[in-house]
Amino acid sequence: MRTNIVTRMRALTLLVIVILSLTVIPVGAPGQPLQKAPDRPLQPAAPMVSMTLEEIREMIRANKYGYTVGETWVYDLPLEERATLMGYRPPSQDLSHLEITDGSLPQGYVPRALPSIFDYRTLGKVTPPRNQGGCGSCWAFSGVGALESKILVEGGPEYNLSEENVLSCNVYNAGCSGGNELIAVNYLTKFGASLETCAPYDAADGTLCKSCAYVRKLSGFKFIGTNLDSADTTKVNLVKQALLDYGPLIVTMDASGPGFSAYTGGVYEWWTPSTENHGVLLIGWNDTLTHSHGTGAWIVKNSWGTSWGEDGYFAIAYGAAMICQTVSAVTLSRAYDTSEITVYYDEYGYEDSFGSGTNTWWGAVQLTPPKNGILKRVEFWSTNSTVNYQLYVYDNISGGGPYGFNTLLASQSGTTTKAGYCSVRLASPPQVNSGDDIFVAIRFNTPGYNYPVPIDDHTPITQRSFDSSDGVTWYNLVQEGYNWDIGIRGVIGDPPAVTFADYPGLFSTNSFFVVGDTAYCTDVLGTGKISYGLAVGGLTENPEGRTDLIMTQTEHDTGNLIIVGGPAVSPVADEFDAILGITYNNNPGVEFDIFCEGESIHLDLTQYPAQDACVIYLGVDNGRNVMVVWGYGWEGTYAGSVLVGDPDFWTTYQNNHLMFVRWIDGNSDGLVQSGEITVETYI
Repeated sequence: MRTNIVTRMRALTLLVIVILSLTVIPVGAPGQPLQKAPDRPLQPAAPMVSMTLEEIREMIRANKYGYTVGETWVYDLPLEERATLMGYRPPSQDLSHLEITDGSLPQGYVPRALPSIFDYRTLGKVTPPRNQGGCGSCWAFSGVGALESKILVEGGPEYNLSEENVLSCNVYNAGCSGGNELIAVNYLTKFGASLETCAPYDAADGTLCKSCAYVRKLSGFKFIGTNLDSADTTKVNLVKQALLDYGPLIVTMDASGPGFSAYTGGVYEWWTPSTENHGVLLIGWNDTLTHSHGTGAWIVKNSWGTSWGEDGYFAIAYGAAMICQTVSAVTLSRAYDTSEITVYYDEYGYEDSFGSGTNTWWGAVQLTPPKNGILKRVEFWSTNSTVNYQLYVYDNISGGGPYGFNTLLASQSGTTTKAGYCSVRLASPPQVNSGDDIFVAIRFNTPGYNYPVPIDDHTPITQRSFDSSDGVTWYNLVQEGYNWDIGIRGVIGDPPAVTFADYPGLFSTNSFFVVGDTAYCTDVLGTGKISYGLAVGGLTENPEGRTDLIMTQTEHDTGNLIIVGGPAVSPVADEFDAILGITYNNNPGVEFDIFCEGESIHLDLTQYPAQDACVIYLGVDNGRNVMVVWGYGWEGTYAGSVLVGDPDFWTTYQNNHLMFVRWIDGNSDGLVQSGEITVETYI
């Protein structure tokens, strides 16, 4: 839930503020002077021209354009209201260094054969067009639409995600007055995406931020490039390749041209645009479509409802109306994990970047884990088309300014190929403790760009960001007079479950005890008879009492546990299918999560004496997985039992004899003999 994470972060921020207010921070010798990257030059708003439908049709005929127009709800709006729908406002930072010039190729680009027609709709990877109504929220619809499609491309379910939560909950308060892809991405990386049913869209500013459960989180984003609004074959093919690589793309255009608001079909074209003002979703192309300037058109999903255009979509000539002026992609999403907490101080995300006259500089943040766990991932904003990074995690800080970081916990290096948002899963995630600060430092190298370190320069500033020229001597940015927070984040999660494969040789004996078809229990006080057999690969062997089956070393080292069959409870003959016995050598301090059939039960094996075992009873109840776990000691010590399954299970089977039995391995051979079984209790 957003509220929980926000509350944690607010509490964390409050704690930081209180600590800093009580501590006199010494100011040491200043570091080298830093410079922020230049801002984007202001662009005038695109002029809106009032034309009647007949005048637009005459323009189409005179220029031999290939699209049709008619009455639409957008065209029927007064000119000033129509202009408000075009709410894309480019980021404040100058992204011209991401520009791809005519005929140039980015480093590492390898052209490949591309189909003449491609459409993600035919693959079922595009969610239906939505309607932004009379609100300049196109930027949120294109961003959320890209995430919805990326989930489908990744093989996930189809979601109707809430644009309203992005609009009403983002820290900028960006809504109907406009925004951009970075505002949407910043929200979706910090918190996540929730469902439309929780926060329905209302096409108005002032809506209170609603607390909703998240279902997905955006973890990767890339700017494919700027100045890609061209019919140049190289640029067109670059965008096509990105479309195939990442899924539907967020693209910008100038939607103020005559005829677009009234578009009903065909290939739209307008060749005298002025500025990008509308965010849409690129979903395909068709090289065979003709228009006045030749052939070839993009296929695009708009956010003006299905009554506009071709059921909410449109085709537009390559290079027309500034289509693809800025192209970006959602490159990775994750199912929302409630056990993870993202710790960050760049509340406003990627607003700018800095350097010191060179393309290599260091940035670091001091993070306070809000819980015990591991640092699973480090996430950061990348500021250039190529970023070579070296990442270090430290446990301690020394000095009073300048500073040094000590006790290395983890390190990793790599390269990002585009500017955007990068998530790095640590190969050796270090353990972290609640309230015990860690320091995440990154060496940023951005060839050809002298502002490598990403920052948020909005207040409040946490005073927890550092810079360095060499990764050894560090300066606190606020102490240097720079009110910036560096865009480095940490994702704290639970340690991964231990698997059998993590401890090869630890499990010395694995034996199956499978109750046979003739099993019954009419007198649990000792006169009942239990027939049983052992099985391999689901085939029962010697149902009258074979007891010498042991799993092979390869099977128990890899955790490839065999599922066997056979009923166990009378009168319900298909209650439990198998009993899996796991014998292990005691390893102090180790806990195991034991997985089977997609379900899991946690046993704290550290609480049992050496060479205990646990038994998993597997079953199927009307298609629902059921599992009873029984732990026991080799000397017959009672350890406990747990039922996992449908909550109605006990009620449904309350009149059946569900047996819990105890083994005493009298001859210490590690096998279950019929004479060693006694009834412990039953239901």
